[in-house]
Amino acid sequence: MEPKKILTDGTFCPMPWTGLMYNFDGTVKNCIRSSGSIGNIKDNSIEEILLGPVNTETQELMSQSQPGPRCGPCYDLERGKKSFDIISDRIFYIREMKQVPLETYRTGNHDLHTIDVRWSRLCNFACVYCSAEFSSRWAIEVDDSRVSPSDRDLDAFKKYIFDRARDLKHVYLAGGEPLLMKQNLELLEVLKTVNPGVVLRINTNLSKVDTQIFEKICGFKNVHWTISLDEMEREFEYVRYGGSWQDFLENLDHIRDLPHKITFNMLHFVLNHLSIFDTVDFLQSRSFHANSFVIGPLLTPTELNIRHLPSGEIDLVRQELARRIDRRPGYLLEDSYRNLLDYIDQPFLPDISRTFDFLDKLDKRRGLDSSQVFPRLYTLKDTK
Repeated sequence: MEPKKILTDGTFCPMPWTGLMYNFDGTVKNCIRSSGSIGNIKDNSIEEILLGPVNTETQELMSQSQPGPRCGPCYDLERGKKSFDIISDRIFYIREMKQVPLETYRTGNHDLHTIDVRWSRLCNFACVYCSAEFSSRWAIEVDDSRVSPSDRDLDAFKKYIFDRARDLKHVYLAGGEPLLMKQNLELLEVLKTVNPGVVLRINTNLSKVDTQIFEKICGFKNVHWTISLDEMEREFEYVRYGGSWQDFLENLDHIRDLPHKITFNMLHFVLNHLSIFDTVDFLQSRSFHANSFVIGPLLTPTELNIRHLPSGEIDLVRQELARRIDRRPGYLLEDSYRNLLDYIDQPFLPDISRTFDFLDKLDKRRGLDSSQVFPRLYTLKDTK
């Protein structure tokens, strides 16, 4: 594939040739954004999955300028956009993989250069919009007993990754909470020896900076902290159940002193439909740049979708987004605002009662009272 085509073809993505995303239950995808898996290491080896017919079909389609069958989420994000500075995993990985030789992009070939590996779902938070799939605390709460692959299958997968550590250009550690997973310490030790210049991206709730994993990460030069944050103070502690706002601020100050990049990964939904803007303003008051914000609409659980809000409240959100876009903040922040504005106008069947039913069940299970934390939302309870 020619370099110009890689940059201009709206269907091409390097991930089917160069990457993988692994989840604790053995599922393998091209990337976290993919709408479906390409296999499971419980059933097939990672080599068989990456070189198998499901992944090869995607390669063949993209080579013919046809869309990947599981790539809709990125295509949807890019629809109607002309700027290359947009929020899309496809565009992100095209940039990250720019040094990969063009001969890599042959149908039936796979050379590992980037990974997103979630060894387990170990997490000390149970965020309201998360699930048992990505949080052990959620799993305990809802009695989810899904099992991981056998030690034998997991060891074979780990060996596949570690044997190719020298060639990795980008490593994304998420979870669960990546600063708690012992396998990440093993991986980082290998990388420090054979590939110290690799780009590390750490998606963290930033609750624990007193771990060996954190200390090991601090020894790398090319580190990008992607911090999950949507709101502040009482709202923070409700949404990010298990977290402490004060601890978060102290840990944020700690990593600001490191020579690393920081991005805030934020979600917009019913609970923070207006307060998210206060959070952005607070962070900007602490000198974080407009390119430090990636904000997207929450898609699941659907009960928390922002479009359940009554039309009058949606109008307030629309007005605030328009006002902020008019300021021309630029960079990822402005693109985020534009994406959010586009999203709230997409067709949807609102039913705010579903939101309150969800919160009622959550409150009872956790012994909380969301009406005290989100009083404005509860004034909308009987609004059509």
